[in-house]
Amino acid sequence: MGFVLIAGGFIACEKAAPYDEAGQMAIDDAIIVQYMKDSSVVATKDPSGLYYQILKTGKDDGRYDDTTTIWASFSAKILKDSLPYDKSLDGTFKFNLPGYMPGWKKGVELAKLEGKVRLLIPSPLAYQQRTVTGGLKTIPPNSILDITLEILSIHQKPKSNK
Repeated sequence: MGFVLIAGGFIACEKAAPYDEAGQMAIDDAIIVQYMKDSSVVATKDPSGLYYQILKTGKDDGRYDDTTTIWASFSAKILKDSLPYDKSLDGTFKFNLPGYMPGWKKGVELAKLEGKVRLLIPSPLAYQQRTVTGGLKTIPPNSILDITLEILSIHQKPKSNK
């Protein structure tokens, strides 16, 4: 336990427990499996723990890297309450892969150009213990995400000849 000085006195603070990624992955996996059973959802689990359904087969368009700009359409829900937390507002969303959660990056690679995929992303591949505010609602810590993602176009920045 530590103490923090604030105006007028001290307060006690508990040190946060270390994040147990493997333990949280096991918890999330059990929740996802039960959800799929209850909802008659059939999805494939990849080696990282991500569950996915290919809704529309995309074109193999090569490799994604830090120079790739992607236009997509998506909708995102928290699995626990099935309420939307974000979506592409005008039907499209432009982004680059660096900085995105691992589950989203894997989803882009699975969908491919003009493909569409549904992702059930365990919290260790999403926002982990963080609370994320933005979009349509706040995402609590250790939330499993349910995202439908369609890749509309992909553009590679030309390589420089230096």
